[in-house]
Amino acid sequence: MGLIRIIPTVLLAVCVMPAAAQTRPAEKPRPKAEPQASAPDTLQEAESLLQKQQYAQAEEKLQNLISAQAKNPQAWFDFGFAESHLSKTTEAISAYKKAAELSPKWFEANLNLGLALAKAGNLADAASALKIAVTLKPTTDGQLALSKAWLSLAQVSEASQPQDALAAYQKAAELDPTNIEPLLGAAKLIEQTGNLSGAEQQYLKTAEMGNGESVARLIDLYLKQKRYADAETWLRKYMAGNPQNVAAQVQLSKLLLAQGKTKEAISILESVNTAAPDPKATRELAGLYLEDKQYNDAARLFQELTQNGAQDAQLHRDYGTALLHLLKYSDAQAELLKAVQMKPDLAEAYMDLGYAAQQNKNSALAIRALDARAKFLPETPGTYFLRATAYDSLRLYKPAATNYKLFLAAAAGKFPDQEFQARHRLKAIEPN
Repeated sequence: MGLIRIIPTVLLAVCVMPAAAQTRPAEKPRPKAEPQASAPDTLQEAESLLQKQQYAQAEEKLQNLISAQAKNPQAWFDFGFAESHLSKTTEAISAYKKAAELSPKWFEANLNLGLALAKAGNLADAASALKIAVTLKPTTDGQLALSKAWLSLAQVSEASQPQDALAAYQKAAELDPTNIEPLLGAAKLIEQTGNLSGAEQQYLKTAEMGNGESVARLIDLYLKQKRYADAETWLRKYMAGNPQNVAAQVQLSKLLLAQGKTKEAISILESVNTAAPDPKATRELAGLYLEDKQYNDAARLFQELTQNGAQDAQLHRDYGTALLHLLKYSDAQAELLKAVQMKPDLAEAYMDLGYAAQQNKNSALAIRALDARAKFLPETPGTYFLRATAYDSLRLYKPAATNYKLFLAAAAGKFPDQEFQARHRLKAIEPN
């Protein structure tokens, strides 16, 4: 019942720009290149190309530079930046590692090394590099840059060290209180531990800050606890700012349905279907009509939907069920056959198909449908009785008697009318 598509937190995988390529105060320190006359001009040319996003041209100049000046940390850093943006992650890692070795206290080198390692899927080494980065002083952006480093550390540590990740999220939030992402990351981790109350408080804080994902997660949290009224409150708050969001209106209808407010749920979807017809909303409305036993309306909408979604087995099954309730057995049989032909493991459809077939006096099909169902689901009194009457109709009295007896044993007095009929038929087909 997700309200809004929840986009997972993504690692800050875009490396920071090289210090020389940024606009920064002149007094900010940066690693020194080897004292060769050509170095400043060559490096400046390469960084100008990086600034213009001409990464291949920059790569060529930087390759020559690091060959000539293997101990120039800035050249290695810039080369790593170019390789990262050329999707050469392995080469980027090597370059950033070299820059960090040559200038161990360089925040950006360690940060970009950690990000590149994370991009390659090496989360343990990424965490090690980022743990170094968060102890260093950023060249630019101060606490904001440090907050991003803590956030990245939290993200790479989530799976292996959730407690450390939680502490890192909290540190990132402390350094940048305006950034919702660390607060949201912490809330997710708290929820994973089973501390729903703590997670709720975090989600409430970020939801109040206007974060849509937080609203969605808060609603999901309430749904897990069956706190439908609280979920409805927040959903209506969201809808107040997003009145045209069809997914939210569909979600609200489901919430109302969960609270037994079927008529109100139908009314909301009817408004959606009238104002701006949407296949998902129409399908939900058709399902509500079916559940509310408004079979004519359900059949009408399912018929429209099947014309546009002919390969959807469940859609044909639902349409067939509505037709079955309308006693249109021939049409119901056709739709239910389509459903199981499209999806042979659609187990729930076989009982309805068997019943429709038997009503159409197609007892052989009814038996085949019931036998197919038995491959996926256990037998019930209903399946035994329907199979017995189908065999009886075909004058195959031995299997009919067997199924009547199985029905009587399973029914245990719960279906008096059918049990009377079964005993009556057994006397007729097994007089002795």
